[in-house]
Amino acid sequence: MEVMKSRKARASLRAINHWVLPAVGLAAMLGLGATQPQAPIVFTDITGPAGIRFIHHNGAAGNKWYPELFGGGVAVLDIDADAWPDLLFVNGKDWKPSGRRSPNGLYRNNRDGTFRDVSAGSGVDAADVYGLGATVADYDNDGKDDVFMTTVDGGRLFHNAGNGRFADVTAQAGIRSADFAVSAAWLDYDRDGLADLFVGNYVQWSPETEVICAQDGVRGYCGPNTYKPRAPKLYRNRGSGRFEDVTLRAGLDHPTDKAMGVAVLDYNVDGWPDVFVGSDRVPAKLYRNDGRGGFVDEGLRAGVALSENGAARANMGVDAADYDRSGRPHLVVGNFLNEMLGLYHNRNGTAFVDVAPRSEVGRASLLNVTWAVFFLDYDLDGFLDIFAANGGTDESQAMDSRARLSQRPLLLRNRANGTFENVTAALGAAFNRPIMGRGAAYLDFDGDGDLDVVVATLAGPAYLFRNDGGNRRNWLRVRTIGSQSNRSGLGAVVRVTSASGTQWQTVHSGSSYASQSELALTFGLGADPRVSALEVQWPAGKTQTFADVGPNRVVTVDEELGLLSR
Repeated sequence: MEVMKSRKARASLRAINHWVLPAVGLAAMLGLGATQPQAPIVFTDITGPAGIRFIHHNGAAGNKWYPELFGGGVAVLDIDADAWPDLLFVNGKDWKPSGRRSPNGLYRNNRDGTFRDVSAGSGVDAADVYGLGATVADYDNDGKDDVFMTTVDGGRLFHNAGNGRFADVTAQAGIRSADFAVSAAWLDYDRDGLADLFVGNYVQWSPETEVICAQDGVRGYCGPNTYKPRAPKLYRNRGSGRFEDVTLRAGLDHPTDKAMGVAVLDYNVDGWPDVFVGSDRVPAKLYRNDGRGGFVDEGLRAGVALSENGAARANMGVDAADYDRSGRPHLVVGNFLNEMLGLYHNRNGTAFVDVAPRSEVGRASLLNVTWAVFFLDYDLDGFLDIFAANGGTDESQAMDSRARLSQRPLLLRNRANGTFENVTAALGAAFNRPIMGRGAAYLDFDGDGDLDVVVATLAGPAYLFRNDGGNRRNWLRVRTIGSQSNRSGLGAVVRVTSASGTQWQTVHSGSSYASQSELALTFGLGADPRVSALEVQWPAGKTQTFADVGPNRVVTVDEELGLLSR
């Protein structure tokens, strides 16, 4: 116990040293903040200057193997527990054993607006797998972020051993699967203080069983209906680095999913984490946690399984958050060309209605092929906006040619009245460049308070877009450290009350597409000068409330020690 307290104390000091810098001071140190107040917000491509050189490799060599369409994801993690966000880019590989190696990209934050490639010798560079995505949490509560990587053959669990090294502990941890997995998420589904792992498996596929699809004698990629669905996997964390497969016990063993995106949310606000699974061309699932170790699919009953026309859509990227301050989490789902985004508004904790078709959300996204999608407050006005990473594919030679083109991202600004406006064109030329977008995540990599965006592309370079001008309004960033609850704070509900009202977010992993954003929560305060109340409701049952918190800084809330800094 004393060792644990000592470790927590050291972590607390690190948090104070690195997370309490006011935005103005750090912005000045980094040479930021010189933009005039009347200037618009711009997302500037700083990939090269930031030192990121990652190129995704999908192994395409003419065989038209299905995973080549999916691209890689990107995950935000803290490699060295210094409270600065680092980046992991997931790569594919050549299919032939003698082919070119394509290591994953691991980049450490230099704390000066740049990154250093630390892939070599890290352990994640040695994984000889065809990777797709990643999700991050501290599963053994040792203060260091660990990684589960989804692959075409089941996935790999990497334990953070410290000093920038990750060990593949998949076998000894009890993770056993050979399924094609795209997205996954950590959650404490039984609220025992240990992070469990939900893996959203996609389809039954292997190079040996690939199906040949052709039109007019020309071979092309098959569509998702060609392949059989697979059941997800739920691994319960038993402690001591061991997991057990509880998929059957939890009622999740029915092979009816083709999971592309996974989001953790408490949609009925009963305190137990539920899971939304976006499935490709089969009904999406909303797995309600019954609080007794089981899950029940409520997707059809809740109105999120199909489009309003009763069609199963592409359901690629997904996210959940309360974008209108209603007190309930809503869902956003990325879809295919001519399908538009799904924006499922949670009406009463039981039923959802898709508000996209009769709004700017639907009009702006109708002709996009959307992969990653998530909520973020890019302008810090206190209302969550929507980001979507778009990019073509080639599922079938008979498809509309527009579905095979590079596309620009989409950003929909929340008008604070339940509606959104498309502001993409105003965000700068670099942001409007067409790309083959796939995974994406948000993070405040430069410590200036506003959220930046990183995007991975299919068979192309990654992009880091710096948010320039988003921090002209006040803000508060909150980092959680669990003690009786899981160390990452997964499932912790954070409420911030200021002059303009109360907003809340939940600490969660997963979401987006094959990617994960940072676990720290960012709250825009607009013109509000202070936070009158900061409340954290922990999964273990404890609630902490702190009064009169100053803006424009990061605070760390420890479940045992309280508010560490203001």
